[in-house]
Amino acid sequence: MKTSGNSQSNAVIRRGKIMLHNPAYTRPLTIFFLAFTAITIVCLLFFPFDWMQIVGRVGNLKQAIARMGAIIAADAPFDNFQHTLRSFFESIWVAVLATIYSAIFGLVFAVLMARNITPLKFISPVLGAVFTLIRSIPSFIWVLMVLVSLGFGPAPGITGLCIVSTATFARLFSHSFEEIGPETLEAIASTGANRTKVFFAVVLPSSMTSIIAWMTTSLEGNFRASMMLGLVGAGGIGYAITAALAAYRYAKALVAIGIVIVFTFAVEIIFNKIKEKLKI
Repeated sequence: MKTSGNSQSNAVIRRGKIMLHNPAYTRPLTIFFLAFTAITIVCLLFFPFDWMQIVGRVGNLKQAIARMGAIIAADAPFDNFQHTLRSFFESIWVAVLATIYSAIFGLVFAVLMARNITPLKFISPVLGAVFTLIRSIPSFIWVLMVLVSLGFGPAPGITGLCIVSTATFARLFSHSFEEIGPETLEAIASTGANRTKVFFAVVLPSSMTSIIAWMTTSLEGNFRASMMLGLVGAGGIGYAITAALAAYRYAKALVAIGIVIVFTFAVEIIFNKIKEKLKI
C-alpha cells in the first residue's frame, strides 16, 4: 500500500523527470498575486494619486537639496555632541529595558496561551483576545496614557513600550511553542518528566531560534519607537533630532541619524554572532 509521501513523490516525478509546474503548489501563489493585484487596483481607484503634480515638482528637488546643502555646510555638526550622545544612550536604555521586561512577561503569558502546553485550557482564548486588543492600540497611545500618571521622562516610554511588546511576544512565543508536535511532548512526558521539565528540556530549546530573532526585531522596533516618543516628552535621541530639525541644524540632525543607523546595523551583527555561537 502506497503512503501519502510516495503518492506526492509520484505526483511530482514522472518518467524520471521532476515536474517544474505543479498546480497543487503553484495555485496558492497565483491566487495570492492575483488578489494582491486586484487590491492594488481598487486602492488606486478609490485613493487616486495626482501623478502629474508629483512629476511636475521633481524639478524642485535640485533646488531644495542645494539649499539644504548650504545650510549643512554652515552648521557645526558636533556642537553640543555630549547632549546628543546622552540622548542616544537614553533611547538605548528605554529600548533594552522594554525588550527585556516584555520578553520575560511575554514568555510567561505564552506558556498560558500555547494550547499544547498550557495547564489552563480556558485561559488561552481569553488571553488571546486581551492581547489582540492591546496590540490594536499603538504604543504611542499607551505612552500618552502612562504619561499622565508617571509624568515626563523615560519611565512612561519604557512602560508603554513594554505593554505592547509583551502582548506581541506572548502571541509570537505561543505560536512557536504550538509548532512542537504532541507526540514529542507525550514521549518526554512518558519518561516521568513533569510540565516544568518538559518546557525547559524540549519546548524552550526548540523555540530558541525564533525567540532570539523576535527579540532582535523587537529591540530594533522599540528603539525606533523610543525615537518617536521623544516628541511627547519621553526624551531620547528622537527629541534631539526633532529639536535640531526645528532649529534648521541639519548637520547636527544628520550626525544623530548616522548614530542611529550605525547602532541598528551593530545590533543586527551582534545578534547574528550570538546565534552562531549558540549553534541555533
